[in-house]
Amino acid sequence: MMFKTILFCLCMTACTDNDSEYSVIPPEQESGVPQDYTELMNKTVAVPAEYEQEAEHKGSVVRIDYATRDYAEGTGAARTNTAYIYLPYGYDEASDQLYNVLYFVHGHEGTAASFFQDENELLRKLLDHMTENSDMAPTIVVSPSYIYGEPTAYYADADPYCKALPQELVNDLIPVIESRYRTYAESTDMTGIEASREHRAIGGFSMGAVTTWYALEQTLNCFKYFIPISSDCWSLGRFAGMNYPYETAEYLADVVCNSEYSGNGFYIWAASGTDDVAYNKTLVQIQAMSQFTEVFPITNLTFHEQDGARHEFRPMAEYLYNALPSLFPY
Repeated sequence: MMFKTILFCLCMTACTDNDSEYSVIPPEQESGVPQDYTELMNKTVAVPAEYEQEAEHKGSVVRIDYATRDYAEGTGAARTNTAYIYLPYGYDEASDQLYNVLYFVHGHEGTAASFFQDENELLRKLLDHMTENSDMAPTIVVSPSYIYGEPTAYYADADPYCKALPQELVNDLIPVIESRYRTYAESTDMTGIEASREHRAIGGFSMGAVTTWYALEQTLNCFKYFIPISSDCWSLGRFAGMNYPYETAEYLADVVCNSEYSGNGFYIWAASGTDDVAYNKTLVQIQAMSQFTEVFPITNLTFHEQDGARHEFRPMAEYLYNALPSLFPY
């Protein structure tokens, strides 16, 4: 513990207007408790019971198969992947309406279809009600998959595929989705994707959260909003966010500082359940990140806990019910 405390004090980084530089922890933080800690931590609000029933106005879910390649093993071999797209009610009629886009990645044993099918289509019904009640701005939700062929037996072995998915999204899936549907991307080359990033989020549960942290590292220029739920960042190795939280926090701070998006250019809405097996390993990384107050102030990073929630599919409804209105307000 003493070693980690000393290391933490030595490794603090902060962004300036010109570049990243090393700095010392302010005296008020020497206790190890971040500034505004109570504002960093938030309790989620329960989803209204009626949101589990069919809404009067239902959106539609469309399957799309798209051409991509092998990014995980680096062969570049051509392959086909599948994604499912939720189109809010009224999409066909609202000919001039532009839509935000959320790309949400499943966890281990999930598939691209899981997001809209599991738990009696729980999340599809949630999105219908949130759209119908103007809880959030009109949003297209895309459920992609990191799976190549058969899923890995051990969840952590999917790490290379999770790491590869952000590149697949940017290079192959986003151009297909956002040229076919009415989004804020005026073009789907890199210039158009970067210019419309304020209307694009990526999130995921469990290994999908691992993917989300990789997206922050690799494709911060393409997404403004990040929703990692119930897993830490593995950019420095498997379970690094849990085992090396301060080093991971410093690494992510450097990623931000070396980008064009420090300040108000990004927002991380992280979450986990208090009974989730990943709760502590997620929280310890968030606590370390929050010490970098110039890089990850509460305007850029918050943590949201769901009381009693376990590492299961159903709690995702409450996470999304709380996250989406703050990312894409109506």
